[in-house]
Amino acid sequence: MSDAPVKVLLVDDDEDDYIITRDLILRIAGRYRLDWVNNFHAALEAIQRREHAVYLLDYRLGERTGLELLRESQQFTRAPMILLTGQGDREVDMEAMKAGAADYLVKGQLNADILDRAIRYAIKGKRAEENLRRERDLISRIMETSPVGIVVANQTGTITFANHRAEEVLGLAKDAVACGSCSVLDWRMTDPEGHALPGQQPSSLKKLLETGQPVQDVHHAIDRSDSHRTLLSTNATPLFDATGKIDGMVITVEDITERLMLEAQLRQSQKMESVGQLAAGVAHDINNILTVIQGHAGLLLNAVQPGTDSVRSVKQISAAAERAASFIRQLLTFSRKQIFRSKILDLNAVLQNLKSMLPRLIGEDITLEIHCQADLPCIQADAGMVEQIVMNLAVNSRDAMPKGGKFIITTSAVEVDAAYLKQHPEARVGWFACLTVADTGCGMEPKVLQRIFEPFFTTKEVGKGTGLGLATVYGVVKQHHGWLEVQSEVGVGTTFRIMLPVAGKAGDVPDAPSVKSETIRGGKETLLLVEDEVGLLELVREILQQYEYRVLIASSGVEALRVWDESNGQVDLLLTDMIMPGGMTGSDLAVELKKRKPGLKVIYASGYSSALTGKEFASGENIFLAKPYQPNQVAQLIRNTLDGKANGKPQPASAQVNGAPSPAPVLAEHSV
Repeated sequence: MSDAPVKVLLVDDDEDDYIITRDLILRIAGRYRLDWVNNFHAALEAIQRREHAVYLLDYRLGERTGLELLRESQQFTRAPMILLTGQGDREVDMEAMKAGAADYLVKGQLNADILDRAIRYAIKGKRAEENLRRERDLISRIMETSPVGIVVANQTGTITFANHRAEEVLGLAKDAVACGSCSVLDWRMTDPEGHALPGQQPSSLKKLLETGQPVQDVHHAIDRSDSHRTLLSTNATPLFDATGKIDGMVITVEDITERLMLEAQLRQSQKMESVGQLAAGVAHDINNILTVIQGHAGLLLNAVQPGTDSVRSVKQISAAAERAASFIRQLLTFSRKQIFRSKILDLNAVLQNLKSMLPRLIGEDITLEIHCQADLPCIQADAGMVEQIVMNLAVNSRDAMPKGGKFIITTSAVEVDAAYLKQHPEARVGWFACLTVADTGCGMEPKVLQRIFEPFFTTKEVGKGTGLGLATVYGVVKQHHGWLEVQSEVGVGTTFRIMLPVAGKAGDVPDAPSVKSETIRGGKETLLLVEDEVGLLELVREILQQYEYRVLIASSGVEALRVWDESNGQVDLLLTDMIMPGGMTGSDLAVELKKRKPGLKVIYASGYSSALTGKEFASGENIFLAKPYQPNQVAQLIRNTLDGKANGKPQPASAQVNGAPSPAPVLAEHSV
């Protein structure tokens, strides 16, 4: 107790009893200060003011009783109340205790010690009771506001308590706990696919009731009463009675469905990124090799007599190299490093252009439906790549419908909000053009669905699929800063939703006019050729020397600077690879040499577009040549650049080799 006297209110209609009580209080060394009221109504008003720590209530208060006052006062104060009576009456004593009295004293038996002890015990008891109430209230609030479900079960497994979150997670009806109709032992703990967990028979919760062994972070699924399967992380610990016997358990359940989905998506994204990096590295090296093969094949075609067996053999070599180049382009597309040229596109117009081709691709037994939203916002995209998306998905759907079905393409404008992001982590807020491609084919199992975008993964027979079709779609969409959503059900079909960012106001950019074949003119200019692949370096030098150019060569940026100095900067054009050893890239080299000779012509070459980074490429004024290329391509591009006819866009080949046009896929500008 504090040093200040405890304020005590006596409610008694007999003044003599007040005086007796006052004298007893005075004997207790100033520990208490006594106030007095002599009627029921005055007492009730005083109690409502809550000015006293303890109340002494006489049982008889005129027409009313102290018991009535005790009951009515409960709504105004939690302070302890002691009932006083003239004679002991066990029945009154019991009623007083039921009404909430802290004690029951007989006036004739009172002395200072008894009264002091009764008041002190009443205060301590009330404080203990209040502390217990506050703790229970705190625990109750924690339980109800907890983001984790909390369940209490008895020794038979019957749920005796479930907080609000547990009811949501487990799908419990509001009266299910009160009715005692739910048992944790009825939970069928499975993996996400519904298969029994190894080591969970009998369930770990039943083992806990038998052995007291806690359950720690068990991940499992349960099928709720509403047929919804929920993935949970469960922890449980036993409860014991006074004798140490297991009396039940406390269980926490956390819905980890969304978390596991996000983790799986993150792992898949990281895996795809790693595979993409590997694919890009391999493709870059192979592109150099293919350029050498195609280049020498082109030189041979110029050297041999037309119509001979040698010509046919060389053309077969060239065709095989081109097929390999096409394969590499798909790898680069998957890894988002393929070269692409974007413009403002009307997605509906792209589909209309494909409308006549798609029926021949999917076959007569498959019905094609195209539904385009009017006034669809335009997108910024490479038309060839968008067509490739549709074609690849069409082939995928065709193979899923060997007995026929429907192939449905739909376009729509979709506004993505914050709520949408929770289910689709790759999404972004804003407006998007949605290309939906659906079929009524065989569908896919979940384990297949998880791997469909992996390169070389296929469910087709050996020799009937490369496993790059959907990987290419994935790469194209990612390269256009979009994302994919896939839904599939075995026996029902598959739906792909491709989300591409809108480009605002429509404004088509006309395609560049095609260039007619012409004889390639050489020259006497000096060229600096920088390439770290020795075979390719020698090939291009040989090609350019045939066109009477003076060719200086270097295998790295550092060596190129030395060659430049040795020639006193007498160089008219730099043709440089973008990725080279020695710490200096092609763009770094070009920047340095342009400082020395501002008017220097530069052509950049690379096998993939990720090399084209930095502010020097932002304007689109620089000239780029994509690998693999053929002899006539590089010769024509160099001539155009020296003559000031080339622009910063990838240059198509314009010449013929022995009268035969170069295959379209090896042009500097690729269609995937």
